[in-house]
Amino acid sequence: MSRSASSTATSSASSRVPTTDVSRLPGPAVHHWDWQLRAACRELGSTRFFHPAGERGEDREERDAAAKRVCAGCPVVEACLEHALRTREPFGVWGGKTEEERQAMRRPSRARRPATTAPKGQGGPGGPDRSATPGRPR
Repeated sequence: MSRSASSTATSSASSRVPTTDVSRLPGPAVHHWDWQLRAACRELGSTRFFHPAGERGEDREERDAAAKRVCAGCPVVEACLEHALRTREPFGVWGGKTEEERQAMRRPSRARRPATTAPKGQGGPGGPDRSATPGRPR
């Protein structure tokens, strides 16, 4: 393949690769990232914290448990979790929480949601109160 043909093929192939959304990342200033220098996982590599494609069941539970043991003794676990929640890290164990646990933390629980109530006859979770509608059998 000629040089120009290969660069065209490369550029068209790379244009199909999705890019990472970095809009929620804090920026290049060192103070946003210096907590990572003190992280217990710093020298351990990522395989303990990020599951391979298709990993399920006991293997995944064991890997997550091993990652969480590292996090349990980490001096920056709170900063790590805060970063993961703020940036919505989609994968891996961050701050001692899996992606599923972090996702559940972001969802409002039913106990924290305000009750949806409306005055009688105005409707509410069950719809309008039809019991007082004239001409309607009860």
